[in-house]
Amino acid sequence: MSLASEQQTQYYKISMVSSEKNPARPVMFAHAESPVWDAHTQSLTFVDVSQQNVHRLEYTTGKIDTKHIDYGQVNMVSLVGGSRRLLVGVRSSLYLLDWDVVGDEALRKLTSVDLGLPDNVINEGKPDSEGRLWAGTKGPQTGDDVLPDKGTLYTIDQQSLDNPRIQLRPVSISNGLAWSPNNTVMYYIDSHTQRVDAFDYDSAKGDLSARRTIVDISNYGYEDAIPDGMTIDSKGHLWVALMFGGTVLHVDPDTRRVIYGYKIPVSRVTSLCWGGPNLDELFVTTAKDNLDTNLEPLAGAVFTIRNTGSRGMLTNVFKFDNADSY
Repeated sequence: MSLASEQQTQYYKISMVSSEKNPARPVMFAHAESPVWDAHTQSLTFVDVSQQNVHRLEYTTGKIDTKHIDYGQVNMVSLVGGSRRLLVGVRSSLYLLDWDVVGDEALRKLTSVDLGLPDNVINEGKPDSEGRLWAGTKGPQTGDDVLPDKGTLYTIDQQSLDNPRIQLRPVSISNGLAWSPNNTVMYYIDSHTQRVDAFDYDSAKGDLSARRTIVDISNYGYEDAIPDGMTIDSKGHLWVALMFGGTVLHVDPDTRRVIYGYKIPVSRVTSLCWGGPNLDELFVTTAKDNLDTNLEPLAGAVFTIRNTGSRGMLTNVFKFDNADSY
């Protein structure tokens, strides 16, 4: 398997008010995650897990705005259909977030999961084409170590807030999610397994069946890495972030093989999504938590990979009637 040259991978030069004297310097984050492209506003929204922040990057200006949530780890963010609000996962709860409201009143709690397991957190979540949220948890974490088999993958919609549906249990680190362009297959990562798995998927019912493995990254020399975030392109190919592996893998799920590996100049690659005006830029988030940044000075930057010959699809949104007035 070949790796992309450094010239094909560049950190995205973004600026914010505190960096006006040096706008070419990349902004670093402790643990950037869950990037989501908003085609309507031409902006990238993502979280900084340990800093408890939600960030919004304006594509044309490079301006970045920040919303702090002082409730604990913020692991995921999603767009909400027809709403100015966002859906965020904070520890083991889901909230609607109003960007323009100050303080706690910006949050409207929807539900909590993994009740009775106070150290569990919602680690990843994405809506499917029907607007239901797939949200997965992980167990207690110390440093880089997560207690295995303590998490669950749920589906949650407006009608099931009081009783989220259990889809998979147990899981260890519920992570990447993607659906095939025709919505007949769901791809899923439980990071501890080092695999990307596929299920037959009934989009109308939200049912899964026929689990099988698409790729095991340990077969490609990444024994010490784990698959983290994942996205899919318009051809149905998967793109997988390798935590501790410093790489984005391009995978053909039909042939179950890795097509290419794009080397990122940091080890902790967390997640990724397609964006840009033509949906042909791959935004890649990274982390610097628990790292010596003298050894990895670009850790925590947001990167882009361009000229891959691939492009993404419009982002799915969470469906919630009257979200703005909830």
